Amino acid sequence: MKPIIRNMLLLLLVLAGSVIRAQQFTNYTSANGLPSDNVTGVAIDAGNHKWFGTQAGVATFNDTAWTTYTTANGLIDNYINCIAVDVNNHVWVGTDYGVSKFDGSVWTSYTAVHGLVNNTVNYIAGDPDGSVWIGTGNGLSNFNGTTWKNYTTTDGLPGNLISYIAIDGSGNKWLGTFLGGVSKFNGTTFTNFTMAADSLPSDNIYAIGMGANKTKWIGTYNGVAVFDSLDHWVCTYRKAQGMLNSFVTDLAMDSRKTMWFGLYDIYNQEGGITRNNASDWRSYTVANGLVNTLVKRVAVDKSDFIWITTGSGVSKLYDPTSGVGEPAGMTLNIFPNPATTEIHLDGLATSGKLSVMTIDGKVRMSQLLVKGSNVVSLQGLPAGVYLMKYATGQGSYSGKLVIR
Repeated sequence: MKPIIRNMLLLLLVLAGSVIRAQQFTNYTSANGLPSDNVTGVAIDAGNHKWFGTQAGVATFNDTAWTTYTTANGLIDNYINCIAVDVNNHVWVGTDYGVSKFDGSVWTSYTAVHGLVNNTVNYIAGDPDGSVWIGTGNGLSNFNGTTWKNYTTTDGLPGNLISYIAIDGSGNKWLGTFLGGVSKFNGTTFTNFTMAADSLPSDNIYAIGMGANKTKWIGTYNGVAVFDSLDHWVCTYRKAQGMLNSFVTDLAMDSRKTMWFGLYDIYNQEGGITRNNASDWRSYTVANGLVNTLVKRVAVDKSDFIWITTGSGVSKLYDPTSGVGEPAGMTLNIFPNPATTEIHLDGLATSGKLSVMTIDGKVRMSQLLVKGSNVVSLQGLPAGVYLMKYATGQGSYSGKLVIR
């Protein structure tokens, strides 16, 4: 009996080890290269480099080395409220004193003197048309590189305190506000959605994401509401439905249409992330390896790793049980990108299938590619931002394609 018991114990230890390795966090702090452990935002550029806004400047990480930028390098201020990357691969950061743009060499700053509606910048989003949308404490600005256009409640916004900006596959801008709910802007008209009229769980909006099948996911401090393709409320998710808690700070969708939620309950200081994949809920906290409970922003990189910024550093999550973070089967050399009529893919190690999808997950084109070099026609695809996935028997590669 003793050998049987010993073998059973060994099996239990192996199974326990498998559970422990089911997810893996890699944490980064100021000891690794961040200018500050209070990390306020994250953005992923076209080269899959990670950009972080902190209370002491901006840091970029290429998976090997860190580079830091501060006012000494041209930033308008070191305390960063938000960070974004536009379709031209320019990095934008928002502060309480305006915005700064990095073109890869030089930082250029803009304030109300230049046309910005207000210097207190809460959120920035790049538009597929090349312009940027900037949400402030007193209205919304759009900048196309030359001209500024500003919007406030007098133009139809439900509130001037803009908290979040997301852009759907049709180019509509979805604007989160504090106290005013959500507004959809089609370039001409603002259509507003509120708790009273449209079943939002709260009119204080903290995050907006585009999901599969043209759904919209709207995060608040009282749960996340899902709107369908016709912009009708479908359901609301809270702790009772499987989330860690109902205090949503951010959300993002990976290439497999799994939605990830950043969460932080300010009352009991409980925080972490929750994922939802076909109603399969799973949460991760400091007990699983997350660097800190105060989760601020969440982003998914081109390899489907999840990056979480917190009040005490950054965590990268690899979770094979959810399919995220699978090693890429190869590196794709794609040019040009942005493209117009065709793209070239060189140096493919093996044949596979290329899929081009809209940002809400609809496949617009599929093509089998062969080992070596390939030319792919983009005829029939309208201008915009697309997701690409190249799948082989050895792995997969996910990336972004911009068509002009």
